[in-house]
Amino acid sequence: MNRYAPELALIAGAILGLAAGGFVLFSLGEPASAIVATAVCWYPFAAYAVATSESPTAVVPPRLVTVVAGGAAIIVWGGIVAQRSATVEAGVGGLLLALCVFLPVASYACRYGAPPARGRSEAVFVATTLGAAGLLAVGGLAATGAAAVSALLVYLAGWLFYAAYDNPTQQRHRHTLLGGMGLAAGLVVVAGLTAGPSEPLVAAALVAAFGPLFGYVLTTDRR
Repeated sequence: MNRYAPELALIAGAILGLAAGGFVLFSLGEPASAIVATAVCWYPFAAYAVATSESPTAVVPPRLVTVVAGGAAIIVWGGIVAQRSATVEAGVGGLLLALCVFLPVASYACRYGAPPARGRSEAVFVATTLGAAGLLAVGGLAATGAAAVSALLVYLAGWLFYAAYDNPTQQRHRHTLLGGMGLAAGLVVVAGLTAGPSEPLVAAALVAAFGPLFGYVLTTDRR
């Protein structure tokens, strides 16, 4: 064991997370909220353990934790939807919390593991881009801001996965940036012409503009 004791960090985080999650579960009776509380408390300790371990995959097995996080995310989404009578707002809000539970673990698994879809990274990027566009449409129709945040997370997850296993060309960078700006401009025009609330469309426009920009900044080689 090295001097940073990553295993002890994992144990400490697990104890704190289970204590927080157990308190939420017994006080509120909501498994979804308990899982979110557990994740919020445990993830920082897990990140420390991964960063300081000489063999992160031995401390935190990528495939195992991905399966667990995926199951937890499904429970979170289902729990939120059940609590709020299966409305669109509940579905989108539950998705946002589910993404917050799943994506940090998925990011770790992509970096240290061997994802099955690594050979089809471009297809994954296209699928997540379409999913993000769908979420923006839902956010515009249902007037829920959680859809815009979820769309940003889904898009960035797909782009970072694509960049990790492929080498996006400068032309691809330009196309994504211009496409995002064009979509944002169109959404702003629609927001100005619509008679309903414009805030969801403005939020969607911001995501369309800054999503590709954030992806470019996060994956550009600065050397």
